[in-house]
Amino acid sequence: MIACWAGAGLSPTDFSTSEMNPEKIISVVIPARNAASTIAALLRSLLPDAGLIKEILLVDDGSGDATVEIAKNSAERYGLPLFILPAACGTAGAARNFGIAQAQGKFLFFMDADDELISGALTILAGLLIENPAAGLAIGACIRQTASRQDKIKIPHGYTEDCDENVIRYLANELWPIAMGSAMIVTAQAAGIRFPETIGLDEDTCYWTALLTRVRVVTSAEPVLIYKLDEARMSRRYISAPRKTLLGIARAFRILASYGIPDAALKQRIAWVALRIARQLIIDRQYSEAEGILRLVRAHPCFRPTVRVFRYNLRIKVGGIFQRLGVCKPVVGQRAVEVASRSRRTLLVTVDSASPPVSGADLRNHQNAKSLGKLGRVRVVSIRPGGSERIDHNPQIEFFSVGVLDERSKSLSSRRCSVETRISRTALSRLLETIRDFRPDTILVEGIPLAALLKPVRSLTKCLILDMHNIESDLASQRQTVAFRKDAARVRRLEKKSLKRVDRIWVCSEQDRERLIALHQPSASIHVVPNCIPGGSPLRSECQPRIQSCEKSPVMLFVGHLGYWPNVAAAERLARGILPNVRETFPAAKVILTGRYPDRVVQSLAGLPGVELHANPESLVPFYERAHVAVVPLSEGGGTRIKVLEAMAVGLPVVATAVAVEGLGLVEHEDVLLADSDEDLARHIVELCRNPNMMLKQILSANKTARLRFGSEAVDFAVKNGFQ
Repeated sequence: MIACWAGAGLSPTDFSTSEMNPEKIISVVIPARNAASTIAALLRSLLPDAGLIKEILLVDDGSGDATVEIAKNSAERYGLPLFILPAACGTAGAARNFGIAQAQGKFLFFMDADDELISGALTILAGLLIENPAAGLAIGACIRQTASRQDKIKIPHGYTEDCDENVIRYLANELWPIAMGSAMIVTAQAAGIRFPETIGLDEDTCYWTALLTRVRVVTSAEPVLIYKLDEARMSRRYISAPRKTLLGIARAFRILASYGIPDAALKQRIAWVALRIARQLIIDRQYSEAEGILRLVRAHPCFRPTVRVFRYNLRIKVGGIFQRLGVCKPVVGQRAVEVASRSRRTLLVTVDSASPPVSGADLRNHQNAKSLGKLGRVRVVSIRPGGSERIDHNPQIEFFSVGVLDERSKSLSSRRCSVETRISRTALSRLLETIRDFRPDTILVEGIPLAALLKPVRSLTKCLILDMHNIESDLASQRQTVAFRKDAARVRRLEKKSLKRVDRIWVCSEQDRERLIALHQPSASIHVVPNCIPGGSPLRSECQPRIQSCEKSPVMLFVGHLGYWPNVAAAERLARGILPNVRETFPAAKVILTGRYPDRVVQSLAGLPGVELHANPESLVPFYERAHVAVVPLSEGGGTRIKVLEAMAVGLPVVATAVAVEGLGLVEHEDVLLADSDEDLARHIVELCRNPNMMLKQILSANKTARLRFGSEAVDFAVKNGFQ
């Protein structure tokens, strides 16, 4: 159920109570502005607790992107009771207040649009309040994810039965700050309490402090929230008009005196906020502004004698002297982040060249390079020969190869398991020389196939990231012979060892993230960087004539790295099993197999009736233009699945197995047709070719999904979050 209030003159009371299950007791309030890249994941994280949710109130604060459209599509897909509240609030506090005024649930729960719940979070928090009827606030632990630091679990503790003590300790930072999305409130006990609407910092502290004056607290050490802290954005808030910001926060806290909070506790909190602002100003070398703010801090007896204040004061004096001598210049406001971004250098190490991109892995590397190019200089180095072209002539991105064709040299990698790529010692020598010349801040390595590189490059960068296109150990375990079981064990050991050597890990989907945690429990932070629909793949023109032409001789297309064993098995299955079934109805039906480095098994398929093989194509455009249906009959595997996204983006209907689309969140019979057997896959293909209206409907639905959820904006955001 999806509705739109406010601007349309509607309210929640316009819906009959029969639509609301009486067991649904939670109102979820989400302020959102330009959250298209994160809102789908947030809503999906609510799904395990959908039985408790009475309403999800999405306060759309003037979004200029596809936030609302994606939210509606996600709610329809998951069957969530989403209500869109258009508003022009200006601050998160005002947006939350707008949602509070509409909320009808017994319990109230706030979330930020870029965070995600851990499965069962609402059940845990609601259970605490139900089991403790005297309590008004339930707080769970949260996992804080921050750029360049390991994930940290923040467990609430130290709350007592004394409300006054809780308030004073909370303002003094003796209790962990309550993260938005980690706490649930009894709505009746929060009556009349609102967020400050004129400030964008510490407005949540004001709200929780006011609430703590009147409610008892129950806590859980079990994590309920993945809290994604953008430190760069937080820093910008502190240094944008710092004096005005501090004055607004001071006024908001002084209003709390009406709740009976001691003046000394409020002044201590204001001084602490001033200390945070001064710290950021010092980092940005704005020493004059920092000196003015620090005066307020020194005036408070709790902070005047501290080592921290002495150190800040010394840095201001020394920095001011150097600044007057012209040795360093201040970096003002937003430019602080922009200058830092421009100075970043990222080295992306790949197996094959990402230029031009052909296979799914190439396309992922290609998009990662483009996204990173918006943050600073990028050098893409392939182990195998190739890579002399630039992406879109972007001067920020360079391509190199350290591989030489037919070069003979000892291998660096042990190659004791099937996934490792051969890396010659001379190629390693060239790579290390390139790294020393480029001096990257971050090195991004393409997956476990290049695991042997992690140790030698570890000391040459501040941040080492492993981009796991696949969870290789899970993939290897799907092959059931004795020999492959031994191989799977070796892959698992290699994977575990590799994960200990890196600072951050990228995966393609939430499913891969959960799978990786279950297998290895890595200490490095894990970030989901979804695959992107390839650039330059517009919806094919003249869809209707193309659809009609498939009624005579349909052309099925399979694209992928044809030396990769799951793709080899899929290609053989398509040519030997599915095509003959389709040809019973359409005798002239054809299959096109195209991709890089075809295996001998794939090469042998080219001799079968109706099968074409096109190895190492320079462009996939001609094949997409000829094809009528993209068929992805993977029986096993994982990976980037870009072949599915690209087909959706260019306007090809997709018929696939469930394995082939795992993690993409596609809707069956709308975005894709799914089956497991060759006969059922063939039946779907025949049904599509016989029904032009059905084919057109699927093309348009899939294209819309691809562009909204897997467009470059979503990937740029994820890369930035996983890269900082």
